[in-house]
Amino acid sequence: MNTRRTTHTLTALAAAAALTAALTGCNAAADARPTETIGRCTDCTARPTATATSTTLDAAAKEKADRAAAETVWRKFDSLTYTVEKLAPAEAEAAITSVTTEPQLSRFRTENAQFRAEGKVGYGLDISYITWPEPIGGRDTAVLNDCQDGSQAGLKDAKTGNKLSVGTVNTPFQATLKRTPDGWKVSEANIIQGEACTPGK
Repeated sequence: MNTRRTTHTLTALAAAAALTAALTGCNAAADARPTETIGRCTDCTARPTATATSTTLDAAAKEKADRAAAETVWRKFDSLTYTVEKLAPAEAEAAITSVTTEPQLSRFRTENAQFRAEGKVGYGLDISYITWPEPIGGRDTAVLNDCQDGSQAGLKDAKTGNKLSVGTVNTPFQATLKRTPDGWKVSEANIIQGEACTPGK
């Protein structure tokens, strides 16, 4: 378990790409609804010009891009939980706000301030195994699961370097991310209580 994020409801990663379809060759006639096939006109001067707003391929590509962007932010967030105390305060604030939104933003700030006051810093990194319990489906909220191996990470004393805590293997996290004008950001990061997980499952 990632012990450094269990103190504050778990403190513990960009932007979603917008993909549009363009017709090739001569102008094609298509209605505004999603379609899998678009026929080519044989007499372009006799048919009105139309633009396909979406296709099955577009939806799949957008889903793939959204997931990749959200995963990148989640990994950045997770890594930052172990490195943030090593940054200057102003740098730490910029890093925190780049990957979190409320309520996780306030939680992360509070934990960072507490650990600095207590002379604690993170060490190591989690190994993440991310799965998707449901599609994003173009929405502005994404939920992912992460079966983490945190056995090589934890907290240590900033002065002595002595390890104060160490995480565990196969810890099931669930993260909620929100799409913002600045890209995906983590809004919740919690352990799934009472459950275990197997990496890659």
